[in-house]
Amino acid sequence: MKPTLTYLVTGCGRFGSRAAATLFQKNPHSKIIVVDQSKRALRRVAHLPVLTKACDGIAYLRHILSEDQGVDQVIPAVPFHLAFEFILSQLKPLGATRGEIPPLHGLPNPSVGRTGDLYTSFADFLCPEDCSEPLHCSVTGEHRSEPLFRVLMNLEGPFESKVIRSLQLGQGVGGFRFERLINLTKELKKKKNSDRLILVSTACRCHGVTSALSF
Repeated sequence: MKPTLTYLVTGCGRFGSRAAATLFQKNPHSKIIVVDQSKRALRRVAHLPVLTKACDGIAYLRHILSEDQGVDQVIPAVPFHLAFEFILSQLKPLGATRGEIPPLHGLPNPSVGRTGDLYTSFADFLCPEDCSEPLHCSVTGEHRSEPLFRVLMNLEGPFESKVIRSLQLGQGVGGFRFERLINLTKELKKKKNSDRLILVSTACRCHGVTSALSF
């Protein structure tokens, strides 16, 4: 019997509710927790045997950390850079602030969000919801030899680049290991006396979001 996995889906809109349904279908013995600030939004998964919590995703991540309750995978389905915002919330008492992303060259289809986060993608079109993240794009057939998460890892400049890899957990469902998030937070705590900008990205093979952290 496969070990029971625990998934945390943050956000219960269109993508979060679809992620919960996909994960349950793939592994019906898993434990799935869905959090959203809106009780109304959580009704989208009322037909599924999942645990729901009406609260903020960042606050819930802090809660499970303080209670020493682990989850295996975190599925971000919120309109902001979840991993970075969690890390920033943990490091603010040490003087961490959001930094400004410097010019980065050679990244595919870059666009800047309203809070200054940098979004990059190999696709300049809307990807199919059930994309399985193949080596060849399912729309164009293009072969992508170097995944975006590695491109971001290898960025060079007056900064350090840290990447949380998003894994394919089901068709069209990406998430990252909670353990990786916690370990990176601990690693960055040790840099509290550094004056070097730190780029923090979450990325899969094709899409990524990058934020900047400074002390």
